[in-house]
Amino acid sequence: MHFRKILITALMMSCLCFNIAKASPSTLVADVQSGYILQAKNADAKQYPASLTKIMTLYITFDALEKGLLKMDDLIPVSKHAARQPPSKLGVKAGSVMTVREAILALIVKSANDVAVVLAEALAPSEEEFAKMMTAFAKDLGLTHTQFKNASGLHHPEQFTTAKDMAVLSIAMINHFPQYYPLFSTKSFKFGGKTYYSHNNILLYYKGAEGFKTGFVSAVGYNVISTAKRNNRTLVGVVIGQQTAQKRDRQMRSLLDSSFEKVKKKQSELAERGDNPFFKKAYISKQHRDTYDPIIFASISKSKEKVNQLTKEEKQTLLASAPTLTLADNTVQIEQGDYSPADWSIQVGAFKSKEKAQEQAISAKNLLQLKTTAVQLSDYKDLFRSRLSGFETKEDAELACKILSKQSIPCLAIAPRKNMF
Repeated sequence: MHFRKILITALMMSCLCFNIAKASPSTLVADVQSGYILQAKNADAKQYPASLTKIMTLYITFDALEKGLLKMDDLIPVSKHAARQPPSKLGVKAGSVMTVREAILALIVKSANDVAVVLAEALAPSEEEFAKMMTAFAKDLGLTHTQFKNASGLHHPEQFTTAKDMAVLSIAMINHFPQYYPLFSTKSFKFGGKTYYSHNNILLYYKGAEGFKTGFVSAVGYNVISTAKRNNRTLVGVVIGQQTAQKRDRQMRSLLDSSFEKVKKKQSELAERGDNPFFKKAYISKQHRDTYDPIIFASISKSKEKVNQLTKEEKQTLLASAPTLTLADNTVQIEQGDYSPADWSIQVGAFKSKEKAQEQAISAKNLLQLKTTAVQLSDYKDLFRSRLSGFETKEDAELACKILSKQSIPCLAIAPRKNMF
């Protein structure tokens, strides 16, 4: 199907899902130390987790690391199935290898779907089997309203969770793996000679932010889990199902701000850990889960066998080769992007060559030093229009155009929903 038709279809589906599922976002903020819920709304409503799913993928990875079944410097192979995953992705090639450390950072910073599958296939016979393992781990943690069907969070109608379950998982991650929790504050990482930047604006700009994860699928909207620390109190906040990335981030900032104010007034109540049901779930002791150790060990051994068949020179070549991102990775990302169709855009030219249009958009993005703005190409008659999407207001878009015009780059601000071709 033509790129234009794919994009229009996806946007229409996205708008339809907004009308159905996004009227009532699920929210929750809890004090990590005490397990005290400071505020919550629709926290038990069934929702789609999107890339919040990757927190469980990382939880199992950290469990294997702690048990010595896996090491940070271990090389793991990339399968065809992993390489074929849709964006957001790192662009790793089938037959290549990467370290466990690189894979972890790719999930945290880039939210790479292809790399989520790389980890899943290293820890289980298949991604499907890994998803079953994820659900079993969830039940061990008391996540009674959570079920996983894949390692990345790409939409599946039978993959669901709740804001409360995601808060429990986040607190479990912090308490069970304090040695790995600081990785969630990583804002950039290098792989294959390229630097990748986080698009988690709460982590980048909110005072005291420590982590965690963003996500988006058109079936539910924009999700985020954030942890932040002020005055020796750490809060975990969850927002699932907002209409735009900007609304999601604004709501999270507001929730955290008001919750930190509540913390000041409830010091006596938070002094000791409570005996409420949420506390009991959030602070469940870490299970040994020996049942899965043989499966994980066998899968890791099989992965190592594949890697060991490569010569030292081949390993070095594979590690040094940068991923080749396809055009799709630089266009509007419907399933795992981080901007809204309601955002403003700018057009920086129209070209007969698709490659020239892409080059112009990326050049403009680099000149503006924008890390989160999406490159978007659209075909119009015999031309490819080169655009950047993700500007929250008209003023932001016009300011970008003013900057680019000084660099002799033509620029036009495009109003929301007028960029649907």
